[in-house]
Amino acid sequence: MMLAAIGGVTLNHWYNAPEFFWRAGQALKQARGDPLCVHAQLFPHGGLYFSLSVWQDAEAMLTFAHSGPHRRVLEASDRLSITHEFHHFSCIAVPTEEQALRIWKHRYRPAK
Repeated sequence: MMLAAIGGVTLNHWYNAPEFFWRAGQALKQARGDPLCVHAQLFPHGGLYFSLSVWQDAEAMLTFAHSGPHRRVLEASDRLSITHEFHHFSCIAVPTEEQALRIWKHRYRPAK
């Protein structure tokens, strides 16, 4: 069984776009270069920017999340964007964007 992660962000300001997309692109490159990453992508939907990744196991995902470019984008995220929750779920195959979004929408609870 693999582990998928999906989450969305909106930019705090339009002028944060170049830095945010550069940092997100570096993190995507990091994920795609990881032999334990089965799938990684970024995509827009409904005014948010989503990341979807699938990992061989939780340890691989956590190692990625706390290292390199991904760690640096996390450090800058409060300044650049509003994070709209990330959710993890088990899967036996790479989910489509639609499947992952359906799970995200079902679990998403906006901040009050």
